[in-house]
Amino acid sequence: MREVSAAFSAAIAEGGVRICEIFDLVLTDGTIYRRTGHDRNITWNAAGDTYTPIVGARGPIRYNSDGQADECEINLGNISGDLADIVGANGLDGAVLTIKRIRWDASYAADEEIQLFVGMPDIGYNSNEISLNFRSIFSSLNINIPSEIYQESCNYTLFDTSCGLTQSDYAYSGTATGGSQMTLIDATAGTLYKVDFDAGDSALPIERGDAITGQAGGGTGVVVQIIYLTSSTGTLWYIEQAGVQFVDDEEIRNAGADAIDVNGTPAEDTTFYLNGELEMTSGDNSGQRRPIQIRSGSTITPKWPFVNDNANGDTYKIYPGCDGTTDTCHYRLHNEEEWEGYATVPRIEEVMF
Repeated sequence: MREVSAAFSAAIAEGGVRICEIFDLVLTDGTIYRRTGHDRNITWNAAGDTYTPIVGARGPIRYNSDGQADECEINLGNISGDLADIVGANGLDGAVLTIKRIRWDASYAADEEIQLFVGMPDIGYNSNEISLNFRSIFSSLNINIPSEIYQESCNYTLFDTSCGLTQSDYAYSGTATGGSQMTLIDATAGTLYKVDFDAGDSALPIERGDAITGQAGGGTGVVVQIIYLTSSTGTLWYIEQAGVQFVDDEEIRNAGADAIDVNGTPAEDTTFYLNGELEMTSGDNSGQRRPIQIRSGSTITPKWPFVNDNANGDTYKIYPGCDGTTDTCHYRLHNEEEWEGYATVPRIEEVMF
């Protein structure tokens, strides 16, 4: 049961001219947009934040008692500026909306407001009009039980809580030298290579993010992943930065003079970032993310276009992908202890219930 002050109840009984609604829209990055259904700015909550008038209309809140999620639709017209950019960049995915009814002519107090609804949006967007159909936050509990599926690939998603790896640890940051809506070109970074190594020392390891230099040809690169399979052998992935490509039996070092010996001829790896993520961190597409179709040479191709062209000087981050197999988990991510699949799934006729 919702409890409000006597003054609040009296204001409702008088016809509600002193009653209005406020909306808190919280994005996944912590950004909060505060709006009100009133025709003027409202100062509310303990921090004294300002709620600006919303341009649009709220539909009825549909409360359900049959197990379905509560719903509420909000239509916004003539959106522009930062909100239009956020919608275009899919920035409302995972956002949470809270609707409250308050007595706007009173000073903030907990008993001067009623919480009407909390939900997450399904988004429809056409030109400068947006339709947000919010479903109760309890709909997020609509998950498979049991949560794990008897399948050959891993049940976890790369970088989720169960996987245990941290996405930021695997980020490669670069600067575009050109591109389009469907490509990002970074000629400075060059090609991603994979090569085995030996004569390493796990006590003084080369690590992700290290700048490495060849001792023979003087070529340079940046390590995006390195796996020590033993104390002295493993596999290295690096993005060529400049100079001569590393060659078989060449010693390469990081700034701390830790060294490994290239074992074989480095080969381009176009699979490391397959199904990974490209995140723009500046430029006209800043904040937008796209899954990666392929990274070949100096060109990254997303699975679907950006809203605007990528341009020279735009900064970005890329993260590797995972196909859920044991080989990828072990030999690329070195996370086999957290792999949660069933590599020897029997045929259906062999399963006994």
